Amino acid sequence: MLITLALLGATTLAPSQGEPKFENERFTYGPLCQTRKKDEKYLPGDVVHVVATAKGLTTNKDGMVKYLLGFEITKKGQEKAVQKSEPQEKETLNWLGGDDVPIIAYWPIPRDSDSPGDYTMKLTCIDPKTKKETTLKMPFTVEKTRFGFVQTHFNGVGDQVAVAGQRRFLQYNLVGFDFDKKGKTDVTVTIRVLDDKGNQTVDKPLTSTIKHDTEDAPGIMSFRPMLLELNKAGNFKVEVSARCNVSKKDAKEVFDLKVLDGK
Repeated sequence: MLITLALLGATTLAPSQGEPKFENERFTYGPLCQTRKKDEKYLPGDVVHVVATAKGLTTNKDGMVKYLLGFEITKKGQEKAVQKSEPQEKETLNWLGGDDVPIIAYWPIPRDSDSPGDYTMKLTCIDPKTKKETTLKMPFTVEKTRFGFVQTHFNGVGDQVAVAGQRRFLQYNLVGFDFDKKGKTDVTVTIRVLDDKGNQTVDKPLTSTIKHDTEDAPGIMSFRPMLLELNKAGNFKVEVSARCNVSKKDAKEVFDLKVLDGK
């Protein structure tokens, strides 16, 4: 299981005198993308993204911030940590001023029968100058595999906001589908975009039916990212839904997309 910590520099030009702390912590669908619903559960094969802001770290006059960041995943009922990384030294240059340091941590959930359970993601941030530290604990639950989407988000960082004329790619995958008697999948996927009044932006949404052999879909069905041409400004919702025609089960995800005027 691989763990990745991505760090983005953001905002002071004077040393901070406060205690380090985490703020604005949330689970998201991708790096700095849409916030997930409260208490939303995960499926095996999905990726847990936690986004937060570390504040109160010592910032040099040149805007450089140095700190130590640790990461740990624990599972309820399991004594040993699932994954752990001792605090490692990081640094970022806050070009925009301030002592805010946005932090992104993510953990890919193994796609196996042992994954379901209650977990906690713990982040530890230490200011090496003051030796003070703060921790953030984010509990989450992984369900048993069922028909549903995983790893669904707009490709990139913070891609729920765009400018007219840009492009966005919708990434999505499916798990928990059944095979028919011939050993083939039979899944229908539909993508449609709704405007701020709830109306479809085009009369006929994009629909396709996927029939694969077991070898082509070994427990997860991966799709080529869907290209969205953003031709005008407005507030939209992008809805991707699927129906397993074998089990008659449905799945759906809806994402907000704000397109700004480029003026």
